[in-house]
Amino acid sequence: MSTVEIVHADLTSMPVDAIVCPAHKHLTRGQGVSAQLFDLIGPPLVDACSVLGECQIGEARLTSAFNLPAKHIIHTVTPQWSGGDQWVANTLKLLSQCYESVMNLAEQQKIRSIAFPALGAGTNKIPHPLAAHQALEVLQEYTERFDRLVICLHSDASLKSWLDTQRKFFPQ
Repeated sequence: MSTVEIVHADLTSMPVDAIVCPAHKHLTRGQGVSAQLFDLIGPPLVDACSVLGECQIGEARLTSAFNLPAKHIIHTVTPQWSGGDQWVANTLKLLSQCYESVMNLAEQQKIRSIAFPALGAGTNKIPHPLAAHQALEVLQEYTERFDRLVICLHSDASLKSWLDTQRKFFPQ
């Protein structure tokens, strides 16, 4: 059985069919990875997103990746962490829905390789171990249907957290 790759890498430099952008519901420049992508690509990405309409939490939309090594960007709106209160189960369910929506859209578009950031764990503050578990639980179901699924992390600490979660819950 294949596995989900977890690496410390720059998402924007990944040579894959699609990279995933944690998006704002209006598909405008947000923070973190979203800001990085909008800054790298500029007006062409703004124009492409402007015709897609609003995107709700858990949904996904597709644009070109323009001048990046990837061919496409899959945008998905991630839920906001609210500190582990009574809404935690709903937040995690919505995060899983983000991954499901991305994977379903990718299958429809015949995309075979995808690189993800740690959806929800950046500016939306979902703790990395919880974000990793939700992501890996969904992505493990798709490993045989895709050529490559990669999680690109930006720090050694987040890399360690995701690898620990993968070893604990998804042993090879």
